[in-house]
Amino acid sequence: MNQLHQQLKHNDFTLLVSLPANDIELARAALRGGAQGLKVHVNVEHFASGTRFGSWSEERETLAQIVALAKEHDASVGIVPGASANGKHQFATEDEFAQMAQIGLDYFDAYPADAPAWTLAQKHLDVMLAAYSSGTLDELRVLEHMGMTLCEASIMHHDEYGQPLSARDLVRYHALCDGLECPVIIPSQKKLTHHDIPFLKKAGAGGVLIGAIVTGRDAESIETATRAFADIIVPPKQTFGFSIID
Repeated sequence: MNQLHQQLKHNDFTLLVSLPANDIELARAALRGGAQGLKVHVNVEHFASGTRFGSWSEERETLAQIVALAKEHDASVGIVPGASANGKHQFATEDEFAQMAQIGLDYFDAYPADAPAWTLAQKHLDVMLAAYSSGTLDELRVLEHMGMTLCEASIMHHDEYGQPLSARDLVRYHALCDGLECPVIIPSQKKLTHHDIPFLKKAGAGGVLIGAIVTGRDAESIETATRAFADIIVPPKQTFGFSIID
């Protein structure tokens, strides 16, 4: 069982942060804010953040530093290894998946249409696939049968991005969480706030993944936004006091 699965098993709810750039200072800010996991990217032009991420060979050194830092905080790190953009499809190879596992990356995350079939059978990284706005629950159940072990609920259409969470959204999230066996993570396609966490828990989600729509793109805003969620999600560390009686 990989690290994120362990976190989801032992935590009431898990706080993940999608970094708007592969940058060690942004990772440090998210971890200072209380993130229990990070998500990084390669081979992607990211719609929500408006950022281009380079190839694995271009990003590997920085990502190794981010993973090492996350491990100091017992935080997991997943990766989006590629996507389709402007008619082009770029995706990491299986050999690169092995290299990703070697530096400590825990899982990969991709839309099913972007993930080659071999990714469902590889043993290097845990398999997170994204539910999408036009997808069906039956399709996701097939993917779960074929090897999907985690699901990102990326079910909002682009024209819904950045809007407040609605009651209808909760119904859609609940249907997804209730219909799958694997843990479901809710990404911040909507402009989530820490006040939404109790409702996402009731919907059955295992955690939330906050990104640029919520965190902004600089270290200060990422730390501030992450801390607001962590204050609700992350339980305080226990301390034990002892007294000596004469």
